[in-house]
Amino acid sequence: MVSLIGRDEEIRQALEVLEELPAGQPSVLVIEGPAGSGRSRLLAEIAVRARDRGWRTVGEAGWITADRARRLLQRARREPGPMLLTCDHPHRVEPGAWPALDRLAETVPVLVMVTGRIEADPLAADHLLGAETHHIRLPPLTPAEVAALVASELGGLPGDGLLTLCRVAAGRPGALSDLLTGLREEEMLRVEDARIGLTATRLPRRTEARLRRQVAALSPAARHLVQAATALRGRFPLARLARLMRSGLVSLLPPLDEVIAAGLLDGDTELLAFRHELVRTAVEATMPRPVVAALRGEQPRTGPRRSHPPAAPPRRGGLRDLTVLSVREREIAELAGQALTNQQIAGRLNRSPHTVNYHLRQIFQKLGISSRVELAGLTGRGHAGTRPGGA
Repeated sequence: MVSLIGRDEEIRQALEVLEELPAGQPSVLVIEGPAGSGRSRLLAEIAVRARDRGWRTVGEAGWITADRARRLLQRARREPGPMLLTCDHPHRVEPGAWPALDRLAETVPVLVMVTGRIEADPLAADHLLGAETHHIRLPPLTPAEVAALVASELGGLPGDGLLTLCRVAAGRPGALSDLLTGLREEEMLRVEDARIGLTATRLPRRTEARLRRQVAALSPAARHLVQAATALRGRFPLARLARLMRSGLVSLLPPLDEVIAAGLLDGDTELLAFRHELVRTAVEATMPRPVVAALRGEQPRTGPRRSHPPAAPPRRGGLRDLTVLSVREREIAELAGQALTNQQIAGRLNRSPHTVNYHLRQIFQKLGISSRVELAGLTGRGHAGTRPGGA
């Protein structure tokens, strides 16, 4: 189990909610945080602290169905006492359980404690009407807390190289524990000069898989942004990324916030960077090779022009970069690259606009792109105007 480090304030807040619980109605406490932030671990710790204070704690298996909630109500009438009901999967709660909890709160103090993503309500709006709701948000661990957690998990002082690699976890204890587990599994740790270092600077396979899942879970706009950012090395201003993406700065702010919240990029609108070079490499691996090659060829030029000629751009107009597509998809990609609308493409191919739109979405997914402008760049046809559904 992950050592509970850096969560003293959040535990204090939760215990304060327990102590000030109003009578006559259930209360809700939501522990919020991104994946890997330690929500489940904190939920379990607060349940232990509540039991130490005389609360009866009931895990989700004991109350999330209507039948079990009614049994809990009958038990409370026989054995009164405050109850803490925990749930790490609130979407599994049956609607019929809530009326029983309302009646339960009329008998004993009741706190329903669940986990959830930041700014996403884990409970349906019509559940527990009138319930007082509290939120505890889990921030990233500080560098000092990360170092303390690593030392606790590994039983020794971490070296600078290991702590630098731990930036991949974005200060999230669950993600950090996953990284350390992977390093142990693949025997990538060694003790040198009384400190724990690395035998190789790479990511464990399980961490690479976690990063791929994070990229896949992003919205299309956020995924496009972070994938485009792999073409830029070191720290870079948002304006440079906007030029690369041929996009306005304002339109990039929402997906940028999402990518930063996911822990992939670090910084602000002034200067951005991947949390570690290996994060950039892992994100790059989520794209087809032709797209990676195209991105590398489209980096905005900065500074004085070089005296030696730049690398030759990809061959224009050829289908060499579109080999991941089927014959029909290549045909549609070429026509879309000529700025034809879905209606015009459908007329040429004797297909419906709906079929054309479906193929375009498949093309975009296979190539890891999200606009016809990018598709036109890959086919060498100049600029096109809209997304797949454009008329």
